[in-house]
Amino acid sequence: MAEEEFVYRSELERTPLPEILATINRYGVAGVLEVARAGTAKQIFFLDGDVIFATSSDRSESLGEFLRRNGEVTAEQLARSSAELAATPGARHGEILVRMGFLPTEELGRAVRRQVQAIVWSLFNWTEGSVVFKVGTAKQDEVFKIKIPTARAVLAGCRLIEDPKVVTARLGGRGAVFKRLPRPPHLEKFRFEPEERQLLELVDGKRNLYELCESGPLSPGANARVLYGLVELQMVTVDPAGSGKILIQVRG
Repeated sequence: MAEEEFVYRSELERTPLPEILATINRYGVAGVLEVARAGTAKQIFFLDGDVIFATSSDRSESLGEFLRRNGEVTAEQLARSSAELAATPGARHGEILVRMGFLPTEELGRAVRRQVQAIVWSLFNWTEGSVVFKVGTAKQDEVFKIKIPTARAVLAGCRLIEDPKVVTARLGGRGAVFKRLPRPPHLEKFRFEPEERQLLELVDGKRNLYELCESGPLSPGANARVLYGLVELQMVTVDPAGSGKILIQVRG
């Protein structure tokens, strides 16, 4: 890596993934984010601040295993294609699956996208691990270039956070009052899902966390998770002047 390239280092305990992703998106940079813990490393590649690819050192998250778990290839097909992959240096497993007739050509791109999403989404449940982000040229050697708006990744990933205590700790207490912020310039064209937009419209500088969780369009737990994503995207913020300190238990 060239000396002038920027390298950011942190720990998930100090800087949670949604905050990191939102920052990368806000600055619109290209680069690679590596998150590692307990011998497993996952990388997310960015172009103009959006996700274009992801990899994992965990073989259970490889494309072949992903397709097998989802019933799109059989164990026998996976074994045969894996043997062919090992005998063909530089080849891609997806290409081999297509060439051997185990996966329709038109399904390959969609399969890669779903696999990438699964890798990215899984990281939202990592609460510890080292983080390194290297700004620079994005990954260029993949046959399929996908594009997942990082703001969408933040909102989708936050909705998959399993531990409600993680969300509760980052949103504050029962009396925390949220107010809307001006839409950031880089999100001017971003499209919210209907329920996200409905929840955002409920944020009026008067309703507290409990009221938003109870009156939002989703379950209380899902509303809290979406609200957390909106906070990290700097669409809403806690109003210190109107917030209480009684903790709320976020239900699933």
